[in-house]
Amino acid sequence: MNKAFIFDWSGTLMNNFDVHCEVCDLMFKELGHESISPTEIRRNMTSPYMKFWNKYFPDLTLERQDELYSKYMQQVSPPNIFENVDQVVKALHERGYKLFVVSSDPLTSLAPQVEASNLSPYLEEVIGKDYLKSDTAKKLVDKFLLDNERSFFVGDCSGDIEAGKAAGIKTVGLAWGFEDKNRLAQTNPDYLIDDILEIERIISE
Repeated sequence: MNKAFIFDWSGTLMNNFDVHCEVCDLMFKELGHESISPTEIRRNMTSPYMKFWNKYFPDLTLERQDELYSKYMQQVSPPNIFENVDQVVKALHERGYKLFVVSSDPLTSLAPQVEASNLSPYLEEVIGKDYLKSDTAKKLVDKFLLDNERSFFVGDCSGDIEAGKAAGIKTVGLAWGFEDKNRLAQTNPDYLIDDILEIERIISE
């Protein structure tokens, strides 16, 4: 059996909350809605992400949302990975963990960001535009014969924790991402951390 970490991307490894807020501002204006604050975005953000968008735009389709998001992502400054992400990812790889990225971000923005991050050599697979992470996590567990007790789904939103639980693996909630920490805590992840370096402690337990 193999051990693994399945990572969400935005707000988990990639520090793009401010970029996301810029994109939201542009999208809200195009869709005829006044801007909302970063605090409100964090309070209401979750995954699947259409739960957030349909709160403000009930008739907005997934296809239209993806179209607009991809359009405006090309107009904002590129984000960077969080501090110490490269150190942790490299350490996990060296310890024999299979590493995956499963993101709802469209591949048009995800692929260039992953490439620019220099994390690609350590990643087994990068999966984008994934609206049903639970199904994908289950498929990865089966495909790579992952050990449920030594494999983790890591993310910053409730949907990430729910995906990991559905796949029967451990879950790690990250308090610095898109979703409010208190709301994330309500999903009862196995671990709720404030610093990515804490992952090294988790695997040493």
